Amino acid sequence: MYITQIDIAGLHIEHHDSDMRAHVAVLSDMGRILVDCRVPLDDMAPENRRSAVLHEAIRQLRRMPEFRSGKREIRVAEGLLA
Repeated sequence: MYITQIDIAGLHIEHHDSDMRAHVAVLSDMGRILVDCRVPLDDMAPENRRSAVLHEAIRQLRRMPEFRSGKREIRVAEGLLA
């Protein structure tokens, strides 16, 4: 899978449980995959929140059977995770 675009929507901070939630759309050569992400804030600096959500989305993709088994790999276009 070669990821060419990542969009974040519905970014919401849950103050009562210190979590950040977002819907992440990953566009790749395989199509579009939607991932629901939940990331603990843990005193995270605001400038690091987007990156944390992106990395959580990639982590979830890597748990999919076709990637976890090693049959396919995930590659990300340069600059997307910056």
